[in-house]
Amino acid sequence: MRIKNIILTLLAGCVALAGHALVPDGWYLYHSGGVAEADSVVATVGYDDSGWHAVSLPSTVLNALVCEGVYPDPRVGMNNYLIPDVSDAFNARLGLDRYNHLDDGSNPWQQPWWYRAEFKVPASWRGKFVWLNLDGINYRADVWVNGHLVADRDSVVGMFRRFRFDVTPYIVCGRDNAVAVKIYQVDHPGDPSPGTQFTLFGPNRGNAGDIHRDETLKMSGGWDCAPVVRDRNMGIYLPVTLDATGPVTFDDPHVVTELPGRDTTMARVTVTVPLVNNSDRDIKGCLTARISSLSEIDFVTYKKKVSTLISPITIKRDVTIGAGDTMTVTLTPEEYRSLSIVNPPLWYPNGYGQQPLQRLELVFKPRGGAESRYECDFGLRQVETRLMEREYESHLGADVEHGLVFIVNGVEVFARGGWIQPDMLLDNSRRNIYDQVRLMAELGANTIGSEDMPTPDDAWLDACDKYGLMWWHVFHQCYRMFPGRANQNNPDDHSLAAAHVRDEIKRYRNHPAIVAWVGVNEVCPARDLYVATRDAVRTLDPSRPFIPTTSTSWDVEKLTPWLAEDMLIGTTDDGAPDYNWAPSDYYFDKIDEVYTQMFKNELGMPAPPVYESIEKFIPTIGKPFDVRDRLWPLDSVWAEHGAWCVNNFVYRGFDNAVRTLYSDPESARDYVFKSQLLSADGYRAMIEAANHRAWDITTGVMLWKLNSCWPDVAWQVYDWYLTPNAAYYYTKKAMEPVHAQLNANTECPAVVNNTQRPSGPLVLETRIHDFSMKQQWSRCDTVSLEPNSYLQLPAIPRGQKLAAVYLVTMSLTDADGNEVSHNTYWRYSQHQNFYWLLRLPQGNLTHEVETVRDGDEWLVTVTLMCDTDGCAFFKHLTIGQSPDGPSVNPVFWSDNFITLLPGETRTVTARVAADMLDGAPIVRIE
Repeated sequence: MRIKNIILTLLAGCVALAGHALVPDGWYLYHSGGVAEADSVVATVGYDDSGWHAVSLPSTVLNALVCEGVYPDPRVGMNNYLIPDVSDAFNARLGLDRYNHLDDGSNPWQQPWWYRAEFKVPASWRGKFVWLNLDGINYRADVWVNGHLVADRDSVVGMFRRFRFDVTPYIVCGRDNAVAVKIYQVDHPGDPSPGTQFTLFGPNRGNAGDIHRDETLKMSGGWDCAPVVRDRNMGIYLPVTLDATGPVTFDDPHVVTELPGRDTTMARVTVTVPLVNNSDRDIKGCLTARISSLSEIDFVTYKKKVSTLISPITIKRDVTIGAGDTMTVTLTPEEYRSLSIVNPPLWYPNGYGQQPLQRLELVFKPRGGAESRYECDFGLRQVETRLMEREYESHLGADVEHGLVFIVNGVEVFARGGWIQPDMLLDNSRRNIYDQVRLMAELGANTIGSEDMPTPDDAWLDACDKYGLMWWHVFHQCYRMFPGRANQNNPDDHSLAAAHVRDEIKRYRNHPAIVAWVGVNEVCPARDLYVATRDAVRTLDPSRPFIPTTSTSWDVEKLTPWLAEDMLIGTTDDGAPDYNWAPSDYYFDKIDEVYTQMFKNELGMPAPPVYESIEKFIPTIGKPFDVRDRLWPLDSVWAEHGAWCVNNFVYRGFDNAVRTLYSDPESARDYVFKSQLLSADGYRAMIEAANHRAWDITTGVMLWKLNSCWPDVAWQVYDWYLTPNAAYYYTKKAMEPVHAQLNANTECPAVVNNTQRPSGPLVLETRIHDFSMKQQWSRCDTVSLEPNSYLQLPAIPRGQKLAAVYLVTMSLTDADGNEVSHNTYWRYSQHQNFYWLLRLPQGNLTHEVETVRDGDEWLVTVTLMCDTDGCAFFKHLTIGQSPDGPSVNPVFWSDNFITLLPGETRTVTARVAADMLDGAPIVRIE
């Protein structure tokens, strides 16, 4: 037995495995307390698992049991309280023990769970090294193959790294084999405190506390925006694969692109190839590296042809590697002229250019032995950062603020985007992920971060590569530790956390979407872990900037002096605006103050889903009106799903604004409609406020959040069902490449050019329509803008004899008369009250629809027309199978929640995957 090869190592070449690996199917799951046989027996071919639960990997234990119908979907209503928790104390407080599905009454999540599968290994694998790969488990595991223990729970531990095992001695090629993985709960699952959010505008559910001591997902124990996950997401949450190689394998090769002097006519590519000789003899062989362009990009529901291709590059090198040794081969443009690519097809962020991808293929062919392969896709691009300085006056006198600027291929990028979360049960399919990233790209976002995904499914980063979303990769999750507090040394095992960081860098560093390695969000780890994190970036990928933390709200000099050499960071979420409703003019005022506004990386407000989505997860939405209930239709279910509040932090102020500005709801549907109005205006203002001083004060803005981990009524611009709300479309307006907007404070119109090209002559027509829909004022301004600039125009006149509410419309057209931007604002003349807005004279809205099959999608074109007698205000377009059936989602609309004034016509388009419909799509207008 070759003991030295039966060891735990880091997984090499995860992208290659997708194309060359065996993915075992037919997995089954069962709790270990119900298994009487010895572990070695469970892991043998022919073991009787007929009474086990079928599971499709990857899947956590709870997700598998929900899919099997053992427990209800915890994302709906109060179903999460029909499932026992891993904490016995929590179960006792809420009486959840009675929902335990185990006959013996033992806590189902405290004992380990078995995953097992049987599968045939190809006979062609004889004579090769066979590797078992676990991309992500939570939290510990015993790994068995054909009755043999490969590795135990002491070595297989930690949620955020990969594991790779040489199982050659145990695999029988050409016959059935058995793999069994025994998964253990996190070491410190914690007791959620309080773990509930039953009170409207009450405290949030808190978290499980002790879970932050482990290297696991913090949100599994509950958070202000995430429910308590009863099993703490124990299980196998990323793929399990086997692959066969020759004796020499690849240990995460690395591709780096440089543009010397920011010269975009030449890209220099360096390929670093670590090679591992897994045998007990010296190996001579040939390393072949091939680089070529992807001529077609797969977006799951459609494909896109690429026209700009490089000439294929092939490099060969003879290599000799000593027995058991590791050597690194570096292929440089100095040695190989073909690695200096002339007029390269460069990768740019969304809105700044195209996203062509190249493929690296590596083959090591030993003399007289089996070869090994590796593949990965990468982009030709270079990332840098700088800090922009801005002086401002505070109550203490003059001071200086800094704004972080990302520079891609020499182009300064104004960062617009936000934060995302994984599904609460880590149940995001590849298609779901691609649909989400498409929603973000079509929103106009170019920057994405996640404080809850240290090891995202590769599909997240693959999709961001293809759509051009810059990804902040955050290593350590926020508020698991905080300087000066009792938890400041979390997690318990710093060496494990550092190992996670190293593996994450090696795992993801070839993705062009990653533009920064971020130590932690909002806090700072202890000194040794911080230094280990920073040094890992400097050693394993110095081609990207390292951002130590996204924000500092503590005395850095006193509590974390080791941060001094890496400050300033140029981005923050400290201070207002934060996470609650605010009037639209407030956002413009704050930007003009400069302090903490230059790159605001978190701000948002509640943005409930549309009514059709809310019906799916709030079963009480249709309850009768109760005149005695001043908060109707809200209740404890709304509270649990996001309507919490402490010190007016989240939902209370939003709800009050709905009722105060738009009047008390006449129905639940009316309440949701008014919520759409409020959040649409607010989210548009957040982005437009940043727009109006872009590159003068602001360098970026990121929303908290873009999505939600479960159905929620708080922070999001598209919901868990992938249905955009009104906030999505009004954010999309504000992120337009060339955009006309109105300053909500000064009422000055402005034009923003977010592109890299001069705008050419544009005509901005600004009009005011009174309540009667008669035009009261108009002005045309001819403007031309330089790239990355904004132009503010004189304010619209005040003091006109207008009704309580009126509309301001802005239309921006180019020299050919094509409309490039359209914006409608609802304004009040004296008092901040929009009661009369909902009583505008309604015009007759007609529409024409054209549907065309375009590959795997339907392209829908809708022309809307409003007659001359009234207004068609805030109209929501949906697509369904029938005129009155449920809507399908996602649908990718060019615009929605549309307002047309008397006599106006507007054309919008939509794309929807054809496999979501049995026939042509039906357009409905709400």
